[in-house]
Formats: sequence, structure tokens, C-alpha cells
Amino acid sequence: MFHPSWGYFADAYGLTQIPVESAGKEPGPRTLADLIARGRREQIRVIFVQQQFSRRAAETVAQAIGATVIAVDPLAENYLDNLREVAQAFAATMQQ
Repeated sequence: MFHPSWGYFADAYGLTQIPVESAGKEPGPRTLADLIARGRREQIRVIFVQQQFSRRAAETVAQAIGATVIAVDPLAENYLDNLREVAQAFAATMQQ
């Protein structure tokens, strides 16, 4: 995710961000394979993506590891409603 707010969110709640894209570029085959291996190893069940970017690589990883892709929007017009929605999405995935 390009927006730094998610890093603060992750830090505040003890989460770890694992970027699928780097510098706005989709991962190459080796990086994609590493992401899939890590996703399996860590039993990742949800991959969050920003609505402003392509989901293709995230969906490839999700399909390979049996995860779900959920879009979140750090640039939503109503900041507080958006933050609540995102927090609920994160919380729901932690209960899976």
C-alpha cells in the first residue's frame, strides 16, 4: 500500500505489512513465488489492496494460497467512516 497511514495502523495494532508491489511495480516471477511461499508458511488468509492500484498480483497470490482479497481506500472522502470500515475488515479477518 502506498499510503503511509497503513504503516501507522499496522504498528499501532501489531500487524505486519508485506508489500506485493514495490515502487508501484508488480512483482516478478521470483518475488511472486516468494510471496506465495510466505503466504502459505504464515497461513495468510486475507490480502488487503488499495482501490487505486491493480489487484492482479494480489489476486494471483490469494488464489495460490486460498486467501481473499479485500480492497481498502486510504483516500476515501469520509475519513472516520472509512477508518471504521477498514478496522472492521481487519478485525473480521483476524477472527477467521
